[in-house]
Formats: sequence, C-alpha cells, structure tokens
Amino acid sequence: MDFEDLLHDARLGEGAAFAELWSRHAARVASFARLRGAVEVEELTSDVFLAAFESITRFEGDESGFVALLLTIARRRVVDEQRRRARRVPVATWAAEEDARTVRSVEDDVLDRTAAADLATHLDRLTPDQREVVTLRLIADLSLEQTAQVMGKRVGTVKSLQRRALDALRRSLSGDAEHRITSLDSSLDSKATP
Repeated sequence: MDFEDLLHDARLGEGAAFAELWSRHAARVASFARLRGAVEVEELTSDVFLAAFESITRFEGDESGFVALLLTIARRRVVDEQRRRARRVPVATWAAEEDARTVRSVEDDVLDRTAAADLATHLDRLTPDQREVVTLRLIADLSLEQTAQVMGKRVGTVKSLQRRALDALRRSLSGDAEHRITSLDSSLDSKATP
C-alpha cells in the first residue's frame, strides 16, 4: 500500500493503517532512540508513535516527512528521558544477559563487547552535533534535508558537520589501527629476542 493511501486510512482511524506505519518505521525509531542513549527504548518508541498518531490528521507531507516527524519526536523524548534520569537516583535493573546464572558463549560475549566498545569509543570522540549527524545519516538512514529538519539546522550546516565527523572518525580509526599495529610489532619484537 502506498503512503498516501496509508495516511488516508490512518486519518480515518483504521487500525491496519496504524499497524502498517508501525511495522515500517518502529525499528528505525527504536534504533535511533537506542543510539541516542535511551534506556526505555520500547516505551519511548511507543510514545513516539502515539504522539504521531494523535496528530496524524494535521500531518502534511510524504513518507520521508513522516519519518522526519517520528525522529524529531523521538529526539525530544530521548532528551526528556535523559533529564528525568539525571534527577533520579539510579536503580539497578535485572537483565538476563547480565545475570551470572545464564551462560553465553565466551566468543559471543567478547565480540559483542569489543564491537560496542570500539564504536562507542570512536563516536565519543566526536562533538555532540557530529555524533547526532552520523547517527541520523548513517544509522537512521535519513537524507540531508530530513537530518537538518530533525536537528533544527540548515542543510549546509549538516553537510559540514557530516564531513567533519567523517574526517574525525577516519583519523580516529586510522590512529587506532596504527596503535594496534605498533603494539603488535613491539610485542612480536620482544618475543623474537632470545
């Protein structure tokens, strides 16, 4: 079903249209929220869609505009969640993957932690705006125009932030690789010496 028909049906309150919009875009909204640091990703995603569905009769635009609307709402909800968390005393929560009584393979655990840590390390080296541009453009797969709309910036500014972010990531990744090679070389040299 094309977006125009889907939007029309959603405006009429058709449950199937809402379900289709959810299935098309919920994963993208959840990924965006998770990468922005949301803790309650599923709840936040539901809130985003609820807010979008409540205002669906006022929405004008195409599907990419609808995605931009969803991510704009998500961005605001993540900021709200982070502010609430900053005011709260942290409470330890139970997570199956962190429970010592469950057993995962060592290989899976090491690969997951290494990949996440590497990505987080490199992204943390960016400015907040650069990190957001990378997240929106590469992870959420938004256009320059959509990214500018979500961030409340001009397209030229988004292009500049993206270029600087990618240059910084390139330097960060190449520096990390050089450091690993140097460490490996010195390790091998010390083992080769009798």
